[in-house]
Amino acid sequence: MQIEDLPGHFDEQLTYPADRATVIEQFGEVEVEAPDQDDSETVSTILRPLTDETYDSPDELYTTIIGNLSEEYIGRKFYDDRGQQTVDASERSEDERDISF
Repeated sequence: MQIEDLPGHFDEQLTYPADRATVIEQFGEVEVEAPDQDDSETVSTILRPLTDETYDSPDELYTTIIGNLSEEYIGRKFYDDRGQQTVDASERSEDERDISF
């Protein structure tokens, strides 16, 4: 499922407040599409590591999911279309220096 479709889907299918266990039970197998489809994750994978929470609205649940997505959902790392500001290679971590474009 496209990430932007989640709030409407949650709004139609759940009654609120809804706890994490209920969300996982009903939507755990729903796959949230990543930009690279091979890296998509399920709702269960995203929410399972969290402590037991209760969501008061579809927006709160959506915000929780967005805030816990893995880095595969991030666009090009270190891309900045706002100017010529660059990061010195010495300021990047070892993994970041190995990235080639």
